[in-house]
Amino acid sequence: MKKIVIKRFLARINVLTLVEQINFYRQKFKNRKSNRVFKKLNPDVKLPPDFYIYETFQLHYEKFYTNGIPTAKWLYNHISQFKKIENISFLDWGCGTGRVLRHLPKIAGNSNQYFGCDYNQKYVKWCSENLKNIKFQHNKVTPPLIYENEKFDVVYGISIFTHLSLEQHYKWFEELYRVLKPDGILFITTHGNVHSFKLTEKELVKYNLGELIVHDFKKEGNRLFSSYQPTPFMTGIAKQTNFEVLKHIPGETTNGKPQQDIWIFKK
Repeated sequence: MKKIVIKRFLARINVLTLVEQINFYRQKFKNRKSNRVFKKLNPDVKLPPDFYIYETFQLHYEKFYTNGIPTAKWLYNHISQFKKIENISFLDWGCGTGRVLRHLPKIAGNSNQYFGCDYNQKYVKWCSENLKNIKFQHNKVTPPLIYENEKFDVVYGISIFTHLSLEQHYKWFEELYRVLKPDGILFITTHGNVHSFKLTEKELVKYNLGELIVHDFKKEGNRLFSSYQPTPFMTGIAKQTNFEVLKHIPGETTNGKPQQDIWIFKK
């Protein structure tokens, strides 16, 4: 909770962006040797610009690249419980720099079609120019997407709703329902109970009553804009938008780090 109070103060005096820049250069200096070694040993691996990596993950080349592999496998294992992964279409909604999506064709198979979209046009441009056999598209923080109705068998968004406002939660659930095929799967992650220690006492009371809590330190969609989703809120929004809840796995604390909740819905 102390970190939230500090961030709120820094945002109020308009120095949060400066702090982010300092933290970026700190990571760049800290990881300079390991990053140099990774590039030397892996000259064919295409990496986004440093600040893109910092914004979407952490500025450590090896972790950025290799961490996407188990995450793609983790995603595949969850979805394959409910959908046969063959000749289907995937959409990575909020693909960022393609950290996970770049590995998915090798894991899920080349018979499928892969798409990625993001509100950051620079990320989309880099992905389009560097990650082949995947179709990328720019979108806005608000709906709609450019895709036609019932286009995708699977849509997944890893830590995307965690950076959206209450209004956009409802709008995006409706939009993702629109682009999913009948019986399509929606896989998302959220900030559940294990993240509630980041809330103030007043916020925690509202959270425990089932209300979405939003920390709007920067503009919506940014990593410093954070939302916290209690279970009743998620089940309620699913019911209102006609999604069936197939599975909910509450996040746990692993190696001292709180993990996000997993939600799997069916249209």
